[in-house]
Amino acid sequence: MSTLTKLYLNPLKRGAAKLLANPQAMHAAVRGAFPPDIDESQSRVLWRVDHREHEHVLYIVGPEKPDTQHIVEQAGWDTRPAQSADYSRFLEQIVNGQKWAFELVGNPVESITIPGKSRGKVVPHVTAAQQCEWLLKKSVAAGFSITVDENEEPMLSVVERNNLRFSKGDGAKRVSIRTARFRGQLVVTNAKALNQSLQQGIGRARAYGCGLLTLAPAE
Repeated sequence: MSTLTKLYLNPLKRGAAKLLANPQAMHAAVRGAFPPDIDESQSRVLWRVDHREHEHVLYIVGPEKPDTQHIVEQAGWDTRPAQSADYSRFLEQIVNGQKWAFELVGNPVESITIPGKSRGKVVPHVTAAQQCEWLLKKSVAAGFSITVDENEEPMLSVVERNNLRFSKGDGAKRVSIRTARFRGQLVVTNAKALNQSLQQGIGRARAYGCGLLTLAPAE
């Protein structure tokens, strides 16, 4: 069983400010909501923070219901406990041909071959056009295509871009991740593949708030 959890964060709390500023800290807090022996073969732990005016909402997808009490106590409101739902029921209703509005925070990158090296170098896409092209390519294997408007233009936009910099582990290693927040409309082309994408995530940096695709009814 997969679950989808929604939790409101209070940015005025010191704990919330720390989690919102450091993806490594948020990763540790989210992972701490699940036992260490969870089975992630079907649904891995994913998370994403959305900002809507004065709201800061944490979404978590996982293979079972998370125990988020420590996050609520440190970074939320006692009067607004986390809300978890059986995600599997929603996933079972997805069929080919459906249209959905979607949102995704991704880490658009590509691997460049270096002569003489066995492994390529991963470099980020930096322009909105490059980032949109990255998602258009990813969508094929992810089980969907981007809807086009009356002018045959993809209904896809980058609404936010960030360059995250934070410390990992004991603080000796600095990590830099470029992210892009996509919004648009998609049509389901392979329901099974999209199911997997919704539970396993899309792209890299999934431990740090990237890859969680969410769907909503298309207008």
